[in-house]
Amino acid sequence: MTTPKIPTMDDALAVVQRDQPVNRTLDLPPLQIKVKHGDMLGLGDQDVTTHLARIYRIAGHAPALAQELTDTQLRLWLLYAANLLAENREAVPGFDFKGALTWLVRNIPAEPVMPAPNHAEFELHVLGRTGWLRAALKAKVARLPDQVRQQAAACYSPPPSNVPSGPGASNGPSDQSPPLDKDLLRKELLPKLQNLLVNHVVQWRRQPGQQPRFQQWEDLGLIARLAQAVAWRMLQPYAAAREDGPFFTGFDYFSKIYDKTRTMPSEQDLVKHLMNRAYVVGEDTSAGKPVFTLAGYDSMRSDDRVFLFKMLGQWIADNSTARKLAVYFFQHIGSNSHAGAEGGGGVGLVTEFRTDRPESQARWETIETIVHEMVHNLIHPNLLAQTDKVRRPMVIKEGFIEVVTREVFNWMIDNGSESSTKRLMMGVEGQLVPPVRKTTLGYAESGAYADQIFQLVGRERFLTAFMTGDIELVGLTPS
Repeated sequence: MTTPKIPTMDDALAVVQRDQPVNRTLDLPPLQIKVKHGDMLGLGDQDVTTHLARIYRIAGHAPALAQELTDTQLRLWLLYAANLLAENREAVPGFDFKGALTWLVRNIPAEPVMPAPNHAEFELHVLGRTGWLRAALKAKVARLPDQVRQQAAACYSPPPSNVPSGPGASNGPSDQSPPLDKDLLRKELLPKLQNLLVNHVVQWRRQPGQQPRFQQWEDLGLIARLAQAVAWRMLQPYAAAREDGPFFTGFDYFSKIYDKTRTMPSEQDLVKHLMNRAYVVGEDTSAGKPVFTLAGYDSMRSDDRVFLFKMLGQWIADNSTARKLAVYFFQHIGSNSHAGAEGGGGVGLVTEFRTDRPESQARWETIETIVHEMVHNLIHPNLLAQTDKVRRPMVIKEGFIEVVTREVFNWMIDNGSESSTKRLMMGVEGQLVPPVRKTTLGYAESGAYADQIFQLVGRERFLTAFMTGDIELVGLTPS
């Protein structure tokens, strides 16, 4: 019989020491952050008051106001946060230290996350919200060499086509692109677009008597919340570098989703979805020159974009078969839009299982879609605003999303366990198919060009630009 060990003071102190904030170097490639929380542990209450008064003074407030902060946790939070910034201010030349302290004093949280030795939530919050992470990344990540910038720029906007216009050419403004051949665009694009819709819809074909199967909402909810948690964890330090980004402003991905399969679209919804796929078809090079090139379509011309939108609207208005396909397509493809969503939602998910593959394979594809649609919420508005300024807008609008989706989805697979896989497969019947890492990006040419840009500029530049909107890092030129 083993005699229980009598606890000693050393045993107790070991537990206390284990859970205390410590001095360490926080490695967040490409950044290394000095953490000196341990220096604060021996301070008495009067010392804390003195330090807080100094923080208030630097922040432009009367030092006496520090005495009004009486809650012990909040006092320590502010002290730890200011010390973290002080230790790392020299790493970012010109960093607005006073402005950062002013933000801290004005935004002391009601329920603060405190420093801990086994996670970096405190550091990410403080350094992210005060703008330090964004400034540090911009200082650390090198600007693109001119040659690389030119190569990347060519992926967004190739030289205008020199194909002569036909008899139906428009008389839009001259910008070195040939006028749009409307008849050729209509003749070549619409049959290809209809074929794309047909190939998508038949994935839900059922045998006579076979009933549809639907994924349970609570299962998709679990996946949505996991996707958000994974993105926050593995996209650091970039995810925290946008101080006003969704992760810091109460973003709850699952609260944004709605069941698209049971949503009836408006005419505008249909045309928006068709526009998205028209670019996939119009830029496809598998059969030779793209339709857009042959017809002289230039997405940088607003007249061309307006014509395409109206042409697609007229197509489904005049062609009942095309309209039926468009409605089914809308209801059976994920999307990120506020249109048609109830209760302020915006991310439409497909709940019906495909019938042309095992349910587990369809679930993995649903998981990838959930990640893709979530990533739409993370792209910086400055980057997204460039879509009307390049000839291949889908490279940014969808191709960039696919690149980051690959980062998150593959991390989920590479770091998954048997128990996590079982949770992800809840509600799935039949044979379990193992997940396949995402290697090919969707959206055809747009995904390929986005991947080419990713390879040219490198992961650090790409993710920094994606999250912070510093578009020069990916070969774009600010207006």
